[in-house]
Amino acid sequence: WDAMFQLLLQFKTKNGNCDAPRTHVEEGKNLGNWVRDQRYRKTSDQGRLDLLEQAGFEWNSEHIRRSTLIANKKWDAMFQLLLQFKTKNGNCDAPRTHVEEGKNLGNWVRDQRYRKTSDQGRLDLLEQAGFEWNSEHIRRSTLIANKKWDAMFQL
Repeated sequence: WDAMFQLLLQFKTKNGNCDAPRTHVEEGKNLGNWVRDQRYRKTSDQGRLDLLEQAGFEWNSEHIRRSTLIANKKWDAMFQLLLQFKTKNGNCDAPRTHVEEGKNLGNWVRDQRYRKTSDQGRLDLLEQAGFEWNSEHIRRSTLIANKKWDAMFQL
C-alpha cells in the first residue's frame, strides 16, 4: 500500500491531482486500478484514509461521474430499444439472443430481471412499459431444465 501511495504522490506532482485514469501505469505498476480500488473499497484504516485525503484524493472522481453518465446513456439507449421491441411485438419479453439495431437487447432484458436495479426511476420506467419481471422465457427455460434434470435422474 505504501509503495502505491508514493506512486500516487508522484502522479499528483506531475498532474496536479490524484485522479489517475483506470489504465494509468506508473513505474510498471497499475496505479489507475489501485486508485479505483481505494475508492470502491474505502479502507477502514483511518491512518490511510487521512493520508489519502491529505494528498487531495477525490472519493468521487470525474472518471466516476463520467462513467456513470456513460452508463446512464447506455441504459437509456437500451430502454429505447426495448420500447421499439414492444411496439413491434406487443411485449417487453425479448428472447435472450434477440438483437435490436446491433445491440443484444435480450441479454439486457435478462440483466434487468436478474440485477433488478435499486434505481426507483428505472424500475418505474420498466414497469410503466409493461416489463415482466418473471417472463415466459424464464418459466419455460426453468421447466425445460427441470425436465432434463428429471430425465437424467431417472437414468
